[in-house]
Amino acid sequence: MTPHHPIEERIPYLEDHAYTENDLGLTYTKETSLFKVWSPLAQRVYLNVYEKADSTAPLYKRKMQLENNCWIFSFNEDLNGYFYTYSFIHDKNEVESADIYSKAVGLNGNRSAIIDFGETNPDNWANESYKGVSAITEAIIWEVHTEDFSSDEQADFSPDYRGKYLAFTEKDVTVGSDENQLAGLSYIEELGVNYIHLLPAFDFENDENSPAYNWGYDPKNFMVPEGKYASDPSDPKKRILEFKTMVSHLHQHDIGVILDVVFNHTFFTQKSWFQLTVPDYFYRQDHYGEFTNGSGCGNETASERKMMRKYIIDTVLYWVEEYHIDGFRFDLMGLHDVNTMNTLRQTLDEKGFSHVLLYGEPWNAGSVAIYEPNKPADKFHANDLVDGIALFNDDFRDAIKGPVFDERAGGFLQGANGFDTSSYSTNDLVASILANTQSDVGRFRLPDEIRWARNPAQVITYASAHDNLTLYDKLVKTLQHEPDYRRDETAIQLNKLSAALLFTSLGGIFLQAGEEWGRTKSGDENSFKSSISINQLNWSQAYENKDLLEYYKGMMTIRKAYAPLRDATNKTGAAVTFAQLKENLLAYTIPNTLNEGEWTMMAVIINTTPHSEEVELKSSYPFPDEWTILANRHSAGLNPLGIIKGQHIIINPREVLILVS
Repeated sequence: MTPHHPIEERIPYLEDHAYTENDLGLTYTKETSLFKVWSPLAQRVYLNVYEKADSTAPLYKRKMQLENNCWIFSFNEDLNGYFYTYSFIHDKNEVESADIYSKAVGLNGNRSAIIDFGETNPDNWANESYKGVSAITEAIIWEVHTEDFSSDEQADFSPDYRGKYLAFTEKDVTVGSDENQLAGLSYIEELGVNYIHLLPAFDFENDENSPAYNWGYDPKNFMVPEGKYASDPSDPKKRILEFKTMVSHLHQHDIGVILDVVFNHTFFTQKSWFQLTVPDYFYRQDHYGEFTNGSGCGNETASERKMMRKYIIDTVLYWVEEYHIDGFRFDLMGLHDVNTMNTLRQTLDEKGFSHVLLYGEPWNAGSVAIYEPNKPADKFHANDLVDGIALFNDDFRDAIKGPVFDERAGGFLQGANGFDTSSYSTNDLVASILANTQSDVGRFRLPDEIRWARNPAQVITYASAHDNLTLYDKLVKTLQHEPDYRRDETAIQLNKLSAALLFTSLGGIFLQAGEEWGRTKSGDENSFKSSISINQLNWSQAYENKDLLEYYKGMMTIRKAYAPLRDATNKTGAAVTFAQLKENLLAYTIPNTLNEGEWTMMAVIINTTPHSEEVELKSSYPFPDEWTILANRHSAGLNPLGIIKGQHIIINPREVLILVS
């Protein structure tokens, strides 16, 4: 069968000639290097071995043999330090590609590298690990870009480490040498989060020696760390050793590491390694043979095909085993099929990695070419996903502060719900506080379609992420006619109310790095290639807005002290009772049905209207005689702020009260 056969014949042929073993790519020892590549329809395949990453001609060009649907070649000498590619002859045309299973690469990821992985491990690597959480509802995830973390020159990171993996290994970094103003690793440790989520840090298409900024959603080599964040991108071992060193330091400080993975598309289409290796297989196409574009980036990968599904699972397993990664965030997970995501979860569990977190964006960026019997892994198919795969809750994100695609429209925080300008109601927020798992919420019912999750462990609750405006910028744009991104007292106030709701909601908790201090990008809502000055964490701002930072810390301690907020089951959600209230006013009780800890009940009351309101708390559980106030609009934490008696409570405008008994 030749490659120019129509897709209707080609895909079934390739599916029938899939490969199931786990030795694709290079298997290296000092004695032998075994190369294996799957491309059953190629007419011939050659292995090219190069002395350097930029050598113009190969030292060796060897014809590979087709066995068991794979092309293989065994080299019986030590090739440590060399580079390699494959030349494929498809339809009489010869093309050259790096190995899609590359575990190491040269500068800019253009050639696969041959290294001894035993030389890439930090001290005691075999014994290091992170214990993980029992459920994602115990997670507090802090999302950050590698460069953003350490580029601010006001913080005294080592100059050599700025913007690099190794910046995450530095203890006692401060702002302007003030020991009371921590930055970097010491700051995160004190903040109280238990996971760092890194924006793409696998190898993406870029000039690794250029200062040009990019978020990294331009996939190139999925199994290799990005070289730009290494001290020497041209040394294939440096990026691996330094990435592992970063992971081990974060683990030593009880912080797990989550990787943002972008399997849904590649930067190149016709010139991608996938397309050069097996033309017209790894990407979805329409009936005319054109690439479909559900990613908005020119192509979408075909996760439902056997070898793409295998590639995703092999890659995730590799990052867990080789790099000790603790979780994965799937970009545009709605472009993957349910079966692939479920098989990945089950494979991880079977191999002893049930602690590894999986979550993703349950949407796409265009029309998706996934056809029955396959189903997209999106919000509409949440019930088809197995336990252990969580979805971002855009209902909470938009109901709390207004829709992300309308910069001037507010939500609950701005007191906008119920007005013509708002497309959300307080009921949308009520549903998402309960992780969209309940429709019966006390004395009233929500519409059934608002309930899309089985349990809180299926949900990531968040108010902001790298996409769209930062939370602070969104608040400023909805409050001010002419936005000024310096400290605005009202915006800071509403940011505190957002934290109070976020940390008392069900689900796993996620925040954009710097959200806790009012991070601003001066209104840049899509800074994926803006300058580092726009994107970097401005560490001094954490101390200019120290009241907000302390509020977030206080809310984290409250969440950690009250187990029902972290309940992975529906027991707590079913027992929460909301008072029937008007728009922009919330009051609910959370009884301690788990009987853990010293508090028997928590109440949350929040008023974003411009006037005082009286609320009557409701519960089917016995009420206490008096409440201890743990949070108001100024501060939050475990230190009591006063006592309140009874069920009838008056609450001030733009005020929150978190009460416990």
